[in-house]
Amino acid sequence: MSDSGGSRKLLWLLLSVLSGGSMAWYVTAIWSANQPAHFNDLYAPWWAAHEMLRHGRNPYSPEIAHEIQTVIYGAPAHPTSANDPASISGGFSYPPYAAFLLWPTVYLSFAGAQRVFLLVSLAAMLLSIVLWVRTLRLPLEPLGWLTLTWFAFGSFPALQGLKLQNLSVIAAALLAITIYLLSSGHLALAGMFLAISTFKPQFTIALIPGLALWTFNDWGSRRRLALSFLFTMLVLVASSEWFVPGWIVRFLQVIRAYRHYTYGHSFLDVWFTPNWGMPLGLCVLALTLFFLWKMWLHDTHSTAFIRSMILLLAVTLVIIPSLAPHAQLLLLPGFLLFLDGGNPVWSRMAKLAQGASWTLLAWSWIAAWGLFVGALLFPVSRLLRYWGLPLYGSPLLPLAVSLALVFSLPSGHQVGIGGTLPEIQKPDLQTGLAGQK
Repeated sequence: MSDSGGSRKLLWLLLSVLSGGSMAWYVTAIWSANQPAHFNDLYAPWWAAHEMLRHGRNPYSPEIAHEIQTVIYGAPAHPTSANDPASISGGFSYPPYAAFLLWPTVYLSFAGAQRVFLLVSLAAMLLSIVLWVRTLRLPLEPLGWLTLTWFAFGSFPALQGLKLQNLSVIAAALLAITIYLLSSGHLALAGMFLAISTFKPQFTIALIPGLALWTFNDWGSRRRLALSFLFTMLVLVASSEWFVPGWIVRFLQVIRAYRHYTYGHSFLDVWFTPNWGMPLGLCVLALTLFFLWKMWLHDTHSTAFIRSMILLLAVTLVIIPSLAPHAQLLLLPGFLLFLDGGNPVWSRMAKLAQGASWTLLAWSWIAAWGLFVGALLFPVSRLLRYWGLPLYGSPLLPLAVSLALVFSLPSGHQVGIGGTLPEIQKPDLQTGLAGQK
């Protein structure tokens, strides 16, 4: 390793530490400054799981929602009518089988459950990084691993997910496991993990139809994925019905209410109004699946297949009715793919979209660092008015990444049908990072 190369890698490591540190300070001192003391996303599913598994109560009942509201907000909501969505605001908004993931923690105090969940979330984040790197076959040296880990953990989506203790961290890890297993040819196991990941159904809204089309294109050799997925879903749905009879209807009611008592809007809703957002989202999904039709010919080891899966994860964030940054953990493989350098042909549009993606991502760290420096000169209370500054680019990030992935997909003649990942000389992570200045 040359002196200049080693120095550059150390500088990127230092930058990752400074970026992560400034973002961690922003999340704790600025972003969460005015939140209630007990505000987090874990209590609602944990308490619902506690009451469902230990006492047989309906997790969707207004009574449980009011108990959750009392703990988090200090008092239950006061709905204006029987149909007011506020009556269940902040309550349990997952399928009942999400409670099974929390089963070991329902015998602990909530403080104990938080500690366990934090450790599991950190492990899940680290596992996601490792699996995506292995799926993309990125050759990383120890400094590369440290740099990537600091940047990933120091991003706002990761820190927000850890701060709120949101289940998105677990769902993103399950999807990373799913695609890693697919890329390794373990279709039955992949189907099982894909089914489990549907406890966060919005995260699989594009991936499931994409994999269904891929499976039907060669049912004979790919049916294990579908059969495993369907069998696991049958077990999850039936066991949920055992605990909460008629849960599907109640869950759909909760989902409709959820969009009213939260900012449940997609990127398309914001730009084209909610009346047009959903139809446009369906069109975007249909167009993406149609655009990827050649990719369904490839096996799971091919570059084309892996890139198509990563694109579907990015498009998911464009169409689902949520702008929550912690959901952008699904963009991690997209950025790793940009560092890969495995596709030798880059169009001008791909370069522009990729540059926009890196710029939007970098802005969050630049703004957080600026606020941190400002805190050295002014009281933090004076900076709270600028709390949203690092998040200004967040709504556009999934769109930019999706476009970059679309424009950089390999054509049918670049990757042979049924071919495997080509053996090419790939740059290390620090070299890739240096190229993104």
